[in-house]
Amino acid sequence: MSPASDSIRNSGLVLDALDSGVVILGADHRVQIWNAWMERATDVSKATLMGKSIWEAFPALADSRFSDAIDDALEAGASSVLTHSLHSALLPLHLPDGRPLLHDLMIRPLIAPEGRQCLIQVRDVTVTVERERLLRERRDAKYRAVVDTALDAIVTTDTAGTLQWMNRAAERIFDVTSAEAVGQDIGLLLSLEDRSRWPRGSEALASREASAPPIELIGRGRGGVPLNLELSVAEWRSEDRTFVTGILRDVTERRRARDALEQAVADKTVLLREINHRVKNSLQLVSGLLSLQMAGLGDSPAKPLLRDASDRISAVARVHHRLYQSDKFSTLDFTAFLRELCDDLVQASGDSVCAIRLEADALEVDIDQAAPLGLITNELITNAIKHRALNPALIDVSLRSDPGGFTLTVSDQGPGLVTGFDAAKSKTLGMRIITALTRQIGGTLQIPPTPLGAAFRVTVPR
Repeated sequence: MSPASDSIRNSGLVLDALDSGVVILGADHRVQIWNAWMERATDVSKATLMGKSIWEAFPALADSRFSDAIDDALEAGASSVLTHSLHSALLPLHLPDGRPLLHDLMIRPLIAPEGRQCLIQVRDVTVTVERERLLRERRDAKYRAVVDTALDAIVTTDTAGTLQWMNRAAERIFDVTSAEAVGQDIGLLLSLEDRSRWPRGSEALASREASAPPIELIGRGRGGVPLNLELSVAEWRSEDRTFVTGILRDVTERRRARDALEQAVADKTVLLREINHRVKNSLQLVSGLLSLQMAGLGDSPAKPLLRDASDRISAVARVHHRLYQSDKFSTLDFTAFLRELCDDLVQASGDSVCAIRLEADALEVDIDQAAPLGLITNELITNAIKHRALNPALIDVSLRSDPGGFTLTVSDQGPGLVTGFDAAKSKTLGMRIITALTRQIGGTLQIPPTPLGAAFRVTVPR
């Protein structure tokens, strides 16, 4: 036997031993090689097909993507890859047990001495596809086990908003079965106003940031009852298709609780404002009664005492007046209060009697400190006016705030304090009020040295 014959025989043995199909076609589509693997997969013997057109074995494929790929290889020298995922039925091949054989095709030109030929390679991917299917089913089973036990509704749509899948919670919340919902628009589950708010199209999804807050929607529950929903969405792809999975959390009860809380806060606000208004009015009534009492006392020594009491009551009433006008009830704008107090004291005393210079940082004080601080300030300024001697009182009021607390300083240019003055031992009612209220708010009272007049400094830590 010649070496050439041995080479042909050996190449045939090699091709028959391959665990894949090999077919070589001539320029006229006639079969030149048909290996043993192809015989087993098609039940067409080599002897039957050799030298004949391949379309005798596969007449149904004479006008298909398969035939186009062969023409591309023979006429243009172009290679093609045809996969089972894009072409579910390429060749009518089967496994030994009769089941369909899933396969990929590689079709390429082959240059031979007698001219251009076409090489067709067939690769069995049945086992690979089956393994991927089993892995996918296991993964899907785990996924369904998780999402079907979730309390929130979970639904999947395509980018057009067509429902593809929903979990059991969604069936329960929206009172619709998966069989009824799949294939319908997501608007089936949402109110007419909110159907358009479900993300549709790649652009709508791309424009939504991953950290964006949930979308608030109104859904349709049992019997069309409106549901308050929070929607969180994610985009994902599978086999060149884009899907949108959304988690729809029923927050109806939470919304009702929030609305009830907001209403309770609003009611409390109205109540507190009314209380402060009534307290202010009551204090003003008491102050008015004291003024009437003073009018009938003439030059009685009790008259100044009643006036002082009336001024103190007015100072407390002023605090409640500020609270009544404010939207805050836990703190008081003490800077605004100081400005109003100073203006009122100057107006009550007359510009010829006193002048007050105020320098104040912005400060909000706790409601528990507001009334005591108001009384302290009123006493300090009133004392400066009382003890001005015969000259008009020039009073400086300073309010300074820092992270550690705040300091209120009231100073004047009057005759000053007696030598050895001790505020803690003072017998006057005004000074006793100042020291007692300073202790009440956790502050300290200091009397710093000053070349002219007197100064009192109240420091309150935060």
